[in-house]
Amino acid sequence: MAKSPTQPSTLRFLIAYWITARILGSYLYLSILKKIFGKARLAGRIVQVHQRNARLLKASILHLKGLFIKVGQMVSIMTNFLPTDFTQELEGLQDAVPPSPYPLIEKRFQEEFGKTPLELFAQFETEPIASASLGQVHIARLTDGTKLAVKIQYPGIEKTIQSDLVILRRIFSLLHLFFPQYGLKKIYQEIKEVVQEELDFHIEASNLEKLRQNFKTEPDFLFPKVYPEWTRPHILTLEFMEGVKISNTEALRKLGLDPTVVAQKLLHAYCKQIFIDGLYHADPHPGNFLVQATNATPKIVFMDFGATATISEPMRKGIGKFFEGIIRRDNRIISQALKEMGFIAKTENEEIFDRFVEFFYDRIKNIKIDDLRNIKINLAEINHLDELIEFRKMDISLKELLQTFNIPKDWALLERTLIVLFGLVTHLDPKLNPLEIVIPYAEKFVLGKDRTLKDLLAEAVKELLLSYLKLPATLERTLKQLNKGELSLRIAPDKKGTKILARAVNQLTYALIILGSLGTAHVLKNELPLYIAYGFGCLFLLNFLRRN
Repeated sequence: MAKSPTQPSTLRFLIAYWITARILGSYLYLSILKKIFGKARLAGRIVQVHQRNARLLKASILHLKGLFIKVGQMVSIMTNFLPTDFTQELEGLQDAVPPSPYPLIEKRFQEEFGKTPLELFAQFETEPIASASLGQVHIARLTDGTKLAVKIQYPGIEKTIQSDLVILRRIFSLLHLFFPQYGLKKIYQEIKEVVQEELDFHIEASNLEKLRQNFKTEPDFLFPKVYPEWTRPHILTLEFMEGVKISNTEALRKLGLDPTVVAQKLLHAYCKQIFIDGLYHADPHPGNFLVQATNATPKIVFMDFGATATISEPMRKGIGKFFEGIIRRDNRIISQALKEMGFIAKTENEEIFDRFVEFFYDRIKNIKIDDLRNIKINLAEINHLDELIEFRKMDISLKELLQTFNIPKDWALLERTLIVLFGLVTHLDPKLNPLEIVIPYAEKFVLGKDRTLKDLLAEAVKELLLSYLKLPATLERTLKQLNKGELSLRIAPDKKGTKILARAVNQLTYALIILGSLGTAHVLKNELPLYIAYGFGCLFLLNFLRRN
């Protein structure tokens, strides 16, 4: 009987906890040393700790297999959160997953079809051509010679995944205590939902067919055909696709292909998926793409559709409104967009939110659309969120920001997809600026088919003029309400704000008395009202100087 690819849940639980405790312990010890000796003196030691912990984590993941390999792959692409020295050591997890023995594969066929692979296909290669976290791929042939790629999930992987999810939930809860700023609980929920969908190959086959239909008029992008008669929930049979790995730039050049053109086409494909179709391939690591050459023209082959994602309608509308707010330089539209996209937590703090939007608006209001195209993306320079945003200037603590804002699931998946995609594009051509391709799609997404940027700016100017024209009428209504005693003010118990408001009311009162006195002096031809006006003018000036 074949040996199971995973250990019993209790043993896996103990191994996972031991590794977690050992890594956390090493960083705790390092943090104590940094306080004693200073970060600069320990720079070399810090790099060594990152590399040692990453190697330990990688070896443990490959030993445990199952869901831990997928988590390790996700960690390896989190270049905007984790140190480069750490993630580089884990990059091998993207491709170097050890295969399971053939008897386990045969067992899965018996469970799904009641037959062995050689009873279903004319030929079936016992050695896999690829191995992944949940299963592996074998080559098969039909009687007519058609070459197939057969994806098989490991027997018992369903129970292993459920057990691993429990272990991960506990580990992520523990890590959340040490690193609350990284939203690890939400990451766990995303992993859980994605993995549970990947366990049913019927869902993957359906997503593949939808993507293929979306690209049916795009001959430069290829998708394998699904063979439903040899597909079950845990076995997926596809057309075998030839090509060279997309990240192998030397092989691309030997085919007469320019890696820059390949990178540009890949970006166009993702812009179409995200901005036009709303359904996208959410796992763009190099192992999921092949490239073919036809008359020196690259054709990109998409593979592995277990991780696909949709952009919800509120998110799509919010993204469009967000870009519109930037184009119009209107913080109100930006604020509405963030709310529509679901970025506001249930326990929202309007004051914190408004201060954040105002700060963000001040940073982007002078940016021109043409300037956006010239912004260069360097993933290596993207730091932690609390370092990227200048919280001190906003007078907002990281805790307040995290309590106010929520990261929607579809945004988190999209962000992670773009990080991996831009990393692959940078590998193909370090000088290529992705935004040069993304911005035109974004503009079209915001403006639609019938509007131009000129139309949008004209609308913005029109709205601004109308708001100024409405101002006198609004002021008149407010003064009438004030005169009738119908206007009420609700003031938050803020001493600083109360003082500012009191000074403003005093200045308004002085100004009204001054105007009234001047008017009376003019009508009665009397100097007394003029002296009253001068007196209150001095009070007005003193009040103004005190305020400044």
